This record gives sequence, structure tokens and C-alpha cells, in this order.
Amino acid sequence: MKHGWLLLLICLAWPALATETVPVTEPVSVSATAGWFLNSQSRSAEQFDLWQIDSGYAYALTQSTQVYVSTRLKSGNQQQAATRGLLSGVQYNFSPKISLRSAVTSERVEEDTRLGVELSSQYELNEKVNLHATMDYEALEQVYQLGIGFRF
Repeated sequence: MKHGWLLLLICLAWPALATETVPVTEPVSVSATAGWFLNSQSRSAEQFDLWQIDSGYAYALTQSTQVYVSTRLKSGNQQQAATRGLLSGVQYNFSPKISLRSAVTSERVEEDTRLGVELSSQYELNEKVNLHATMDYEALEQVYQLGIGFRF
């Protein structure tokens, strides 16, 4: 099973890694695309007290491709247990306004470990508002989730 997830990550990352190469003579500007990051978002439209917090490090392979590793914390309530986990993935920027991100996730809920994959896209409407769409799949529960929203 572990080898299957590794193979899936390689398959997701391969197109982004193979699409663009930068000559050695051309410097890659990584100031905006590499480094530590922290983001948070509300997880459910009807449950504003549920939050997901990701923090980690992104490394630029090219001007438009980054790989990242992150930790994730999700708050809980009476219906859902809090979780913590790791994820790693690839982000590809088609333009300064459009990006696509894929990740393989591993979350720990009480005594169970849940493996999953995520695919998300983002479109920058203006400097302060982004439109994003996310699709998640968790292998243990066979759950698909689709979300669309705004980020301010």
C-alpha cells in the first residue's frame, strides 16, 4: 500500500517536473515561490468553528513549479474528531493568476491513519480575492469532497 501511494505521488509530480527546464545561465527567481508558509481556512460552510491550518516549506524547482512538505492540523467538535497529519505535493503556476496544486496526505485520527489525495486550483480575481476549488479523496472512508470558495 505504501508503494502505491509513492507511485501515485510520482505520477502526479512527473508532468509538472517534465514540462519545464531552466538553462543554467538563466537565474531562477525563487523569492516569491520558495520558503516557509502558513495558511488557514474554514473547513465547512455550516461549521465556522472548524479550521484547517497548514504550515510547511515550499521549494522552487523552476519558475512555475514548486514542491512542498507541510504539517496539517484540523480542529474538531462534537461530531468530528480533531486530526493532525503530514502532506507533500507539487504546485504548478500556469500564470501569475492561475495555479494547480496536488498533494498526498496522511492524517492521524485517534488511532487510525487516513491516507488521501487532494487536487486544488486557484484563480486570483484581484490582489485581495482568490477563487479556489478543491477535491479531496480519503482512501480509508472512500469519501470524495468538492469545495468551491473565495479567499480574502
